[in-house]
Amino acid sequence: MTSPGATSNHRSDVAPETRLRPGLLVLFSTLSLATLAAGGLLTSLGIGPWYRNLRIPWFQPPAWAFTPAWTIIFILLAFATWRVARHGMTAKAAIGAYACQLVSNVLWSLFFFPMQRPDLALVDIIILDVIVVAMIPLYGRIDRTCGWLLVPYAAWLALATAINVWIVMYN
Repeated sequence: MTSPGATSNHRSDVAPETRLRPGLLVLFSTLSLATLAAGGLLTSLGIGPWYRNLRIPWFQPPAWAFTPAWTIIFILLAFATWRVARHGMTAKAAIGAYACQLVSNVLWSLFFFPMQRPDLALVDIIILDVIVVAMIPLYGRIDRTCGWLLVPYAAWLALATAINVWIVMYN
């Protein structure tokens, strides 16, 4: 027992959101990178004559830009989710949205590339857009910085959605 005014080494006096909880960071980093890897694998399975014969929009970034863009987005996503998750039950809806967007993200790659169904991918990416846009204020109410960390994801998804729409319309 400590005397009044003395500092304690016991961690229960620290607010949950200020605890580092490195295990959560590892968990969300692993889940985000696994999703990124799954998307990359599914993409590589679908790159072939079908994809090379698609009419691609003039505004699509070069192929080399996708890996660094998605890597940065998923790093920001993992970090933001870790910060939010440290708030315990307050973050339950945010963590649920995080899980849903991971599934939707992988499904988009599956639909678009191996299944060669840009139309199904378009439906999925619109759902993904709604989830990610909803995550911004959901995360932001818990931790304002975390909401802002998701803005690049929403912006990149807007571009990806426009590309997907264009491909469906012109192929």
